[in-house]
Amino acid sequence: MKKVACLIYPYFSLYEVTALTSTLVLSFGVDIDYIATSKDLIVSEDGLSCQATKTLEQISIDDYSCLILPGMIDFKPALRDKELLTFLAGLNEESILIAAISSAPILLAKAGLLKDKTFTGGIWQNFFDYFDFIPKENFKPLSVLKDQNIVTAIGFAHQEFARTVLTSLNLTEDANKFFREEATYAEEDLVFNLSEEEFENFKSDFDAHLISK
Repeated sequence: MKKVACLIYPYFSLYEVTALTSTLVLSFGVDIDYIATSKDLIVSEDGLSCQATKTLEQISIDDYSCLILPGMIDFKPALRDKELLTFLAGLNEESILIAAISSAPILLAKAGLLKDKTFTGGIWQNFFDYFDFIPKENFKPLSVLKDQNIVTAIGFAHQEFARTVLTSLNLTEDANKFFREEATYAEEDLVFNLSEEEFENFKSDFDAHLISK
């Protein structure tokens, strides 16, 4: 498959997307570009300073199979970012999977992408009447919802969100094996082994990089 793009903007939420992004990279070898309107430092909602790998001007959306939008504890700066909204409004959602979690569907609504799509999200009900661009009639109180090529989710459902995106990208038929949420675990669930080949590769790589004292 093509690469994946993840938008970042002020106060974005890491935990809402890292289950997805880490699985894409570590389990499927997918390349992810973290994109923003500029390469200025962006501070996440939990205070981590981040920098985009590419700006919106530097990418071609045709290079990507999926666009991820994390939620934000404060969505006002992103909602006022005209360049970001113009980029979203120009997307052809038929050719790319758009995955927005928590408050991020507000950005999709502002860009006009939810006019004919049902959606969910971590959106205060007060906002539906305050922001006339959010199509209240299309909102569904579900943890995760996929309508055509748009996946939306509530923030606490980040693992279910990740499963839905992985299967929507046809990377796996059963994404449950990548996320364990059992109340109790059998001993074999908690003991891990590399194959002999994997362990030999690890030892060879580790020994090759030893620094002699």
